[in-house]
Amino acid sequence: MYSFRMVLVPHCRECRTDVLDDDGRPLYVTARLLDSDLRRQLTAQGWQVTPGDPTLNRGPADPIAGDRLTCPACGLAAAAAADAARQRRDASDALPRTKTVDLAARLGAGWTLTQRAGDAARHRWLVEHDGTVHGHVNRYRRKDRTFSSGWEAHRRADLGHLRVDAITSCAKLRNSSFLWSSRDLAAWGIATAPRHTAPRPAWATRTQTTEA
Repeated sequence: MYSFRMVLVPHCRECRTDVLDDDGRPLYVTARLLDSDLRRQLTAQGWQVTPGDPTLNRGPADPIAGDRLTCPACGLAAAAAADAARQRRDASDALPRTKTVDLAARLGAGWTLTQRAGDAARHRWLVEHDGTVHGHVNRYRRKDRTFSSGWEAHRRADLGHLRVDAITSCAKLRNSSFLWSSRDLAAWGIATAPRHTAPRPAWATRTQTTEA
């Protein structure tokens, strides 16, 4: 009677390049969740290893809970792309401002909303603190290219932005999952990261606004 064992070849998740053994042949393993010795060996060879989560592991071939590998070539390409993205963002941040709104009375000293050339047409404002960009807010654009009165908030991340969903008390609509009811509240969401159950700030009313 025959018995069989599943074998797997770990590879780069980007280009599918196989991990090789000392003889230059594909390395066979029995699970996508690699052992610590192999992780250290691959890291020493220039591979980027993102360990899997054993608590979520649903079997040796689980692609979600298993380790994720990036080969040295793809790692270098990703680093170069990231550097280029940072340079583009730095160049964009350095563009002259055409309009500035002081939000010190609402968000604290140093907080401002600013626009560059072209931002006004897109209803977009940068949220800055002492000259450092922390994110941006903009009116939501519908599929028909018209603009809603609700505002989106996006907090600056490493190479992009993370959407900041509106908290219940500041949402444009009761059932809205992410749109803020005003520009300044969207900026407040970026600046303060309020709890989802937090009340509206004292300065925010539904009948008064300082939006420019």
